[in-house]
Amino acid sequence: MKEGDGMKWQMPIGVDNFFDIRSKHYYFVDKTDFIRQLIDGHSAVTLITRPRRFGKTLTLSMLEHFFSVEKEAQSRRLFDGLAIEGAGAAYMAHRGQYPVLFLSLKDLKDLTWPQMLQSLSSWISYWFIDHEYLAESPAVNPDLRRRFLALKKQGAGQNEMQLALTLLVKMMHQHFGKPVILLLDEYDAPIQQAWEHGFYTECIAFMKQFLGSVLKGNRDLDFAVLTGVLRVAKESIFSDLNNLDVCSVMDAAYRDVIGFTPQEVAQMAEDLSMTTALPALKAWYDGYLFGGAEIYNPWSIVNFFRHGDVGDYWVNTSGNGIIREMLRHVTAETETDLLSLYRGAM
Repeated sequence: MKEGDGMKWQMPIGVDNFFDIRSKHYYFVDKTDFIRQLIDGHSAVTLITRPRRFGKTLTLSMLEHFFSVEKEAQSRRLFDGLAIEGAGAAYMAHRGQYPVLFLSLKDLKDLTWPQMLQSLSSWISYWFIDHEYLAESPAVNPDLRRRFLALKKQGAGQNEMQLALTLLVKMMHQHFGKPVILLLDEYDAPIQQAWEHGFYTECIAFMKQFLGSVLKGNRDLDFAVLTGVLRVAKESIFSDLNNLDVCSVMDAAYRDVIGFTPQEVAQMAEDLSMTTALPALKAWYDGYLFGGAEIYNPWSIVNFFRHGDVGDYWVNTSGNGIIREMLRHVTAETETDLLSLYRGAM
């Protein structure tokens, strides 16, 4: 996006809210064609896995602001001049027309299962407080409203907690009269934490019901988009789902909707009058292939344009517990493969 007259672009370091990006003059790499792709044809459940610091939260925030009926007034000018507006009025007619539930599990970082279960109870309460209007909606079944209040007050047991998302989606469907779009960020954060700290079995059993009940054959759900770092095996959390479309870094689907393409980095450099830096940016940050597409790390690119110098900006941006644990159990064959990968031979 080009700089306007008298406007100085800010680099959106740590800004993952689409409204803030568009309303406060942050530089935005236009990824709204993803919206067109979803409208043209989406799976019932889409899981997109990408590395940390790649803009997954911002991507879901963009979807929320476009589709959400509750944010219709707020989003009225946010998409002006972007690719989705250029796609035509038929696409823009979808803006602000759907009930949207946008949640994140990224802050579930407890060290024991009882602690995580308590945190889950607290987060469910916060989510329900955010949708407190449902408890008073005449369109919502009274029995559902009673269950809602028990979860909001943290007075429900584990079995009720496991069905909290299903309950919330059902009540939103009844209130708005339309099936719900579910956006779930960092779905795998609690599972990774549980695996690292020894309570994987308890966590995976909870999450299988917590997510499976809302995602499988749910008539209250229009569609769902999940993001995460890891693909948790279908044999565990998603074993009962036959409607799941997994888009990992190996798949061509949606390969350029998260992360920056070379063309987008070149446009940024031109907009910010820093084209001489392109060779250095390629040498430092052009390290990913998603579905065969060349992709730059956006966290590093944005930090470069903010600070004006190359650097290892990704260091200490996330934990390496899973990698450390895997290296403890490496076999001779795996070690050979890792060394080949490190040396660029694969």
